[in-house]
Amino acid sequence: MRRLAFLLLLALTAGACSAMKATPSSNVQPPAPGVPAKPEDVSGIYRSIHQGLLQLRADGNYVLVVPEGPGPTSGSFTLSAGRLVVFSEACGQETGDYDVVVTGEQEAGKAVLNISAVRDPCEERRKYLTVDPWVYANS
Repeated sequence: MRRLAFLLLLALTAGACSAMKATPSSNVQPPAPGVPAKPEDVSGIYRSIHQGLLQLRADGNYVLVVPEGPGPTSGSFTLSAGRLVVFSEACGQETGDYDVVVTGEQEAGKAVLNISAVRDPCEERRKYLTVDPWVYANS
């Protein structure tokens, strides 16, 4: 009898769990087209055509992984009215200034982050941030 009750409870639990639909996280949203005003406007994971990965976090930290480059690097950034200022220990105390514009549709795989250098004395950082557009990925 106990075994039958256990199996019935297990079946009910499995049925209830399978009926539940996973809802997407509300804190993850592709960026809107235009000039982003703050870090939260572009937070998420982006990929490049050359398998690069750029994760921008709403708290102003980032991770950049470029397979053919130096490997993973990280640092911090600020963003205000489309001006991105980037810092990374790999580039010493120098910061890099960039302009950022989002194009495409506000949808994963279609929202594109275009980063163009204004001034960055760190050649390696400048190269890998600007070599390709960054496409928003589902995260």
